[in-house]
Amino acid sequence: MTRRLIIGLGIICVLLLGSQLLLPIAISDIMSQGMVSLTGSENVKADVEKRPALLMLGGKFDKITLNAQNAKTDRITFSELNAVLKDVQLDMGTLISRRLVAIQSVGEVDLKVAFSQEELARFLNQSVKGIKNATVAITPDKIQVGSNFSIGGFATVAITLEGKIVGDGQKIKFVTDRILLNNNLVGSIGGNMLTEVPIFDLKKLPFDVKVRNIVLEQGRVVIYTDNRP
Repeated sequence: MTRRLIIGLGIICVLLLGSQLLLPIAISDIMSQGMVSLTGSENVKADVEKRPALLMLGGKFDKITLNAQNAKTDRITFSELNAVLKDVQLDMGTLISRRLVAIQSVGEVDLKVAFSQEELARFLNQSVKGIKNATVAITPDKIQVGSNFSIGGFATVAITLEGKIVGDGQKIKFVTDRILLNNNLVGSIGGNMLTEVPIFDLKKLPFDVKVRNIVLEQGRVVIYTDNRP
């Protein structure tokens, strides 16, 4: 009886050890597949953590780390997306059967996204009425946009916008500080379309976060968000 008990305990230990090593790998792979539809990215890597790992089968995770390239939203594409989620509850039935990530609850979230100056130029060309052939230069000090601007459909002028990316609660916007017309400073042209351009609404994410910091780097904008009070 004692020998059988020892063998049984040994088998249980092997199964627990095997699940601790192999289950996170298997679920991380499934999670990566599920995040493709959620992020619109074809290049997503997910890592999951839970002790004991068997509790993952019930959808409980201590930590989920996500990294995606070229994550697409309905308005702009993020060249880089990094997220760390803690104390997460997922719908495992949906994840396993349909390869879809359905977050039921999450404790702490840290999210970092970045977009390039080329992507901002594409966004402005497609989203702002009147702007054509926009080019964008991003430096640590400012964002400069050069564009042709159509006025009322009968005249086109060369304009330069100088501004920054700001976070207004859960909204990310491009706000113009200066407008130059043929290199001359002007007060206003194009109304609110050029002075404040909505880029992305964080409410569209599957978790609640707010902007904490926005950093201009050479050639790109990096935005840091979290859900802490």
